Parts: sequence; structure tokens; C-alpha cells
Amino acid sequence: MIQDKDQLIDIYDIWYQPFYRQAWFYNILIILALALLGALLYFIYTKYVKKTKLVDCSVIAYQQLDSLKNFQIVSKQDSKDCYFKVSLIIKTYLACRYHAIFLRLTDKEIVQHAQDYMSDSDIRLLHRLFQGMTFLKFEHEVAAHDKLEKDIQLIKEFIENTSQLDDTKEA
Repeated sequence: MIQDKDQLIDIYDIWYQPFYRQAWFYNILIILALALLGALLYFIYTKYVKKTKLVDCSVIAYQQLDSLKNFQIVSKQDSKDCYFKVSLIIKTYLACRYHAIFLRLTDKEIVQHAQDYMSDSDIRLLHRLFQGMTFLKFEHEVAAHDKLEKDIQLIKEFIENTSQLDDTKEA
């Protein structure tokens, strides 16, 4: 039996150490273990901790309409931009509420397409809303702030009439 390990090195000029006992192998194992632990923690976080919140479509529309209340209309372009945003809010709400493609349709096409989904009174209100917005979007008229508030109130009334409790969208 060899008493001193240095003797073996002196004789053969080599000291064999298996790869699983070398420092680089331990470092790789530690990195792999940390990556596996990180993946496991991420899976647990996405599965159990972070739940997707379901938000009612009408709540999203109300928030967007409330943000437009402070919109300052100074010029014709401001008026156009504001009413294009209002129109987009209505289209987005209808698309979310009825799960149909409303975003690509014109205002008249939306009224025609909405007859499959809404009551006659809601369709009349929608038609009245779009008819009032058409003049402001395309006829180069400037809307007064009072008209904007009145239209926002009509849209909120329309949303209230058409909203149901089970229509939700992921936030």
C-alpha cells in the first residue's frame, strides 16, 4: 500500500481523477440544479399564484370613457380624434360583449350586424350614437365639450342596457 500519494505522481507523472470529482463537473451540476429549481418555482408561480383576472367588458369601456371626459377639444382635428376614439371604444365593447368581429366594420355595417345580437331599442340607440358621431368624424365639425359629455352619457346608457354579468375579458 502506498503511504504517500506524491510517490504515485512522481513515478507515473499523472494523477487520475474521474470527471465526476472535478470542480467543473460540480459547477455544472449546481447550475443545472438551480435552473431546475427556477423552472419549478416559475411553474408553481404561474399555476397557483398568478391567476388571470377576469374583468367585465363594460368595466373596461367605462374606464376608457371616463378617461375621455377630460379630453380638451380645441380644433377640428381634436374633435375628429376624440370621436374616433369613442367609436373605437364602442366597437371594442361590442366585440368583447358579443364575441363577434366589429372592429373592422364601418358604423353602418355595425348597426346592420348588431341586429342579430341586440334588441330594437338598443339598435336605435346605437344608430343614433353613430349618426351623431359621423358628422363630427367626417363633416369637419367641432364638437363642444357638452356634446362630448352627452354622447359619453348615452354610450354609458347603451353599455348598461346591453351588459350582462357573465361577459368577461382577461385583463
